[in-house]
Amino acid sequence: MFMKKSWYNRLLLSYVPILFITITILTFIAVSLINEISVKETEKANQIFTKYVIDSMETSLLGIERMVLEEISNNDKLKAFFESSGSTEQRLDQYEVSRELGKMVSDNSLIYSIYLYRNADQTILSRNLIERLDRFGDKEFVENAYKQPLSLHWSSVRNYRELGTDPNQKVISLSKKALLPFGDQGVVVVNVRVDELLRIVDQMINNKITFMNIWSGSNQQVYPINAQTEKNQDGSITAQGKMTTQIYSDYIGWNFVSGLKVSKIYGFVSLISRMWLVIGIGTILLSVLYMIYVTRRNYRPIEAIMQQIHAYRNPQDSKGNDEFVFIGKVLNNLIDQTEVYEKQYQEDQLVRRKQFFLELIEGNRAISPQDWQTNMDRLQMPSGFRELAFAVVEIDKYSEFQKKYSPGDQNLLKFGITNVLHEFASMEGHGIWSEWISGQRLAVLFISNQADLPILDSCYPLLDKFRTWIMVNLKQSVAVGFGGAASDVSHIHQLFKSSITALHYKMSAGMNQVLNFTALQEMASNDTHKYVQLVNNLVPDFRLMNPTWRESLERLFDELEEEILGDVEVRYVLQYMIRLFNQEMEELPMEASRIWSEQVHPSLMKLLEESETLEQIRPQAIYLLDLLYEHYATIREANTHYSLISKIRKYIEENYANPDLSLNHISDMFGVNGKYASQLFKEEFGMKFVDFLVNLRMEHAKTLLLQTDDSINDIAVKVGYVHAISFGRTFKKVVGVTPGDYRKYM
Repeated sequence: MFMKKSWYNRLLLSYVPILFITITILTFIAVSLINEISVKETEKANQIFTKYVIDSMETSLLGIERMVLEEISNNDKLKAFFESSGSTEQRLDQYEVSRELGKMVSDNSLIYSIYLYRNADQTILSRNLIERLDRFGDKEFVENAYKQPLSLHWSSVRNYRELGTDPNQKVISLSKKALLPFGDQGVVVVNVRVDELLRIVDQMINNKITFMNIWSGSNQQVYPINAQTEKNQDGSITAQGKMTTQIYSDYIGWNFVSGLKVSKIYGFVSLISRMWLVIGIGTILLSVLYMIYVTRRNYRPIEAIMQQIHAYRNPQDSKGNDEFVFIGKVLNNLIDQTEVYEKQYQEDQLVRRKQFFLELIEGNRAISPQDWQTNMDRLQMPSGFRELAFAVVEIDKYSEFQKKYSPGDQNLLKFGITNVLHEFASMEGHGIWSEWISGQRLAVLFISNQADLPILDSCYPLLDKFRTWIMVNLKQSVAVGFGGAASDVSHIHQLFKSSITALHYKMSAGMNQVLNFTALQEMASNDTHKYVQLVNNLVPDFRLMNPTWRESLERLFDELEEEILGDVEVRYVLQYMIRLFNQEMEELPMEASRIWSEQVHPSLMKLLEESETLEQIRPQAIYLLDLLYEHYATIREANTHYSLISKIRKYIEENYANPDLSLNHISDMFGVNGKYASQLFKEEFGMKFVDFLVNLRMEHAKTLLLQTDDSINDIAVKVGYVHAISFGRTFKKVVGVTPGDYRKYM
């Protein structure tokens, strides 16, 4: 049952009103801020809009002014008009000028009319009339324009009509003196209709959101047309809205005023925004008072807890700390003590588990079923079983494994190997207990309660799938020694020993294998005699440069790989071969002996020490001995007596059965001094002629004793001895046993 959270609920409900009020106020403040930002951005946009309207108008009017100046400067017909005196011959030219003016008006929709004033004869020319100045309706404007200095701006809004029957039109006018550069020959006047110019504003403005008022320099309202609005420059809200922008155009001479139209919602939000200061201050005061009251009420349970703690601890311990710090310290101390206890308990549990596991596999004391039951219950592990099985997993090429991975990565891979094995065992319905008994080996105890499937039938396939999975997914090979199964805990020690023994056959069986102890015992052989015999033939052949040494070496490795030998036996044979090579190399020339002692021998010893299988040893060992043989052959061939001594050796090997074969016989056959021939034998083969001949005869005798049924007397004759007694005495001296015993026991 869970404890009721009454104090928690009461504390929560105490602060909920404050939370709701705060959220509400923050929401209104956020809305207000968003509204203010929106209004400011709208005002900024309105200001940009107003500038754009002004720029559009000024650009249009500047274009008209630029056109007029270009025509005054470049149009020959206009120049001709101002330079002529109005004679009859010029009437056609005036007509052409009138057409030019009409074209200028039609090219620009803003231009209402253009007319020219020629001061020489007081003549006005437009596209519609040719008139004297004193009868022209716009006489006053023309006279002022001619008398005034150079005009750079447009006129204010004025009424204009060209013909007496035309209605008045509100226009702004631009006057330019002609001809340039002095301008004393007349005036060009351009009139632009105000309503056409203001159409630019109508096309741009959104009357639902913004408004715009335009006044001329004489405070005459130009826009909106036919509207009367009191000019407002203080930014206050009027009937139209709130003014945000006021810009005066020097070029046009107009004052542009624009702003935002005011809605009821805008006015309401603006009003509320001014109230937030009062509302915020009031809310803060109320919240503070309410917080004091609620905190005081909710503090009472904490005060009661403090009193209880003080009843069991020294009150001085809490001096200088607030209540929560003191309670926190008490709880932290309690938690720390609990964690230390739990950690210590777990560590002790792991140590006890491993200790009991080691006792089981080492067999230092007898473990009864009652001891098993008691210890397994104490270690919180299942104790019941029908069958037990044992295996040891060994990481292949462990020295390379240590070099390749950091300690952290090694632990991670070992953890993965353990977990994968547990997973495979659980899929087969077996319990499993595994411990790393060394850096390289994982001991595994399988615990089965299945009655329908013997554990032996399931464990071997399980272990085979396991080592395959590790190789494929973790890129690491492992060998598994499987010791077998039992139904009594007292046999665990023997199963462990059998698993280790199975791993001792990895040298010949190979890596990445499941090595079944029972199967290996049936196939294994401990007889190393025939391998020793191969070595005894191989090494002398090497020293004598007999090419058959290479075949003997290959045969040695072939037979070692074909038969199942323990690691001890395989290493013994290979160490014996190295030791025999070492003895023979001492008798060779110094150059060959030095290559052996400095290069080949150390490399072979290191190879034998670090390698785990014959598959690793074979190619490297053959390479090293081939290298030694090449150097040895080169040294021998450099010797001037090599050809002679080779012929002598070949003769001896072919005629060893001749009882008359002696050093004198060799001297006669090859025409050399007997003493000199003996010296050559000693230098080249490291032994005397007699010893070489005796060893050769004894090797052939051993072959005949083992492979034929010939009598000892016949064998003695076949290997060059006339008397069997001499043969028997020599055989026992060289081999160590009599010929009869050799045949009997070998």
